[in-house]
Amino acid sequence: MEPRWIGPFELLEKIGEGGMGVVYRARYVGNNRQVAVKLIPSDITANSTTLARFERELEVLKQLSHPNIVHCFGGRCESQQRYYAMEYIPGGTLADYLAEKGSLPWETVVDLGIQMCEALHYAHERGVTHRDVKPGNFLLTKSGQLKLSDFGLASIVAQNRLTASDRTVGTILYMSPEQIRGELVTNRVDLYGLGCVLFEMMAGFTPFIGSTAGEVLQRHLRDPVPHVASLVLDCPLELDQLLFELLAKNSDARPASAADVASRLNGILLPSRQTKSFDLKLFSSLNRNEIPSIPPKPVKAKTSPVLDRNAAPQKQRLNLVPWILAGVLAMACAWLWTSWNQTAEQLHQAEKTWTDLLESSNPDNRILAANALGKFPALSESSIEKLVSSTKSPISEVRLASLKALKSHAAASRSMSTELIRIRNSDENTSVRTEAGLTVAAILKSPRPFSLTLLLIQALALVIPVATIFSGWWIWKKLKPYA
Repeated sequence: MEPRWIGPFELLEKIGEGGMGVVYRARYVGNNRQVAVKLIPSDITANSTTLARFERELEVLKQLSHPNIVHCFGGRCESQQRYYAMEYIPGGTLADYLAEKGSLPWETVVDLGIQMCEALHYAHERGVTHRDVKPGNFLLTKSGQLKLSDFGLASIVAQNRLTASDRTVGTILYMSPEQIRGELVTNRVDLYGLGCVLFEMMAGFTPFIGSTAGEVLQRHLRDPVPHVASLVLDCPLELDQLLFELLAKNSDARPASAADVASRLNGILLPSRQTKSFDLKLFSSLNRNEIPSIPPKPVKAKTSPVLDRNAAPQKQRLNLVPWILAGVLAMACAWLWTSWNQTAEQLHQAEKTWTDLLESSNPDNRILAANALGKFPALSESSIEKLVSSTKSPISEVRLASLKALKSHAAASRSMSTELIRIRNSDENTSVRTEAGLTVAAILKSPRPFSLTLLLIQALALVIPVATIFSGWWIWKKLKPYA
């Protein structure tokens, strides 16, 4: 089969198709870079509305540059060639991911929601309303980064050429009531679509569904807003309230901006919930009625010895065994305590040495220190904070090494998630953004953080007094006959 070309791009395979055009994975001949090329087939170029939307999408993408918005490399809208090239995202769309997973944990939903808000806030600040927020328009990288795409329906302030004739264009499952009624739309239509997407990620389906398109539209207009907490039992109440406000019929009742939504989502994510469920089956198994009764052990009657008043009293011999065992036990406890103290002090000194080296003016020393701290079994809060400070270094290698160290201590780095999310979304270096995304993912998967040092201290604080009391009681019992 002969290769198909359009401009400087070799079209390799079709990866998407819709009313606004066809998307191909392509190769740019200038540097062999893989890109995604969106073009209008020649059989629909006569449709003036489609052409106008295509030109407007290219116009919108040219003025947007954000880590959570697909990057456009440029295109052409002349004669019969109408296309543009954008970055190729091999991970597929959020819709594909939801089709595979069904629903997502609320922590993942909040993390992805923050990225969506970052993209929408950036676009809204530049006068761009997307108008078609849905899972199929979010591309998902393998590192978990979202990128908003498909601005074909976007409206631009003072350039709303298609709004008057085509106000209700959009996807009905995510369409706001004001879009359905054909009213003048604002940025809050995107917040309504965002609420529908977040609800779907939590519950596995959209908030308003029906057997026909008309039924779905009527439910958007009339049905009461559902509470996702009634469907997802571990949903935080703050997240349920936020989704309830995003899906408000009246746009004035929704949050003021995407930035406000992102701020509330960050507040929900950190700190995460610490409640645990109680196992009722275990409780019922401890019912006393289920414990079999144990027959009492027969006790042999003791016979009193016949006392000979004339016999001289016999002195019992002192048994040295309990003294020896008690001494060994005391020595073992003392050795364990001393050994643990020495080991803890050595680790503390080593950690302090490497942490101080993080502030060295030599980048190689800082990288070496970050790599060493990543191999420690546990780090103090101050060391974690200094690693986070190192992620602000102007040298990308230092930032990358610090993020890798934080990933090794994901549970202890949970309180720094907001800063790591910012790095993942805005750092100029692709490798740093990817590593930050992996670190955030590791934090979300990590169990509740605990301190191994604190655990050892608590264990020794319990064992040593108990062992001392027990040995004292045992010695007293053994020596009582000699008193």
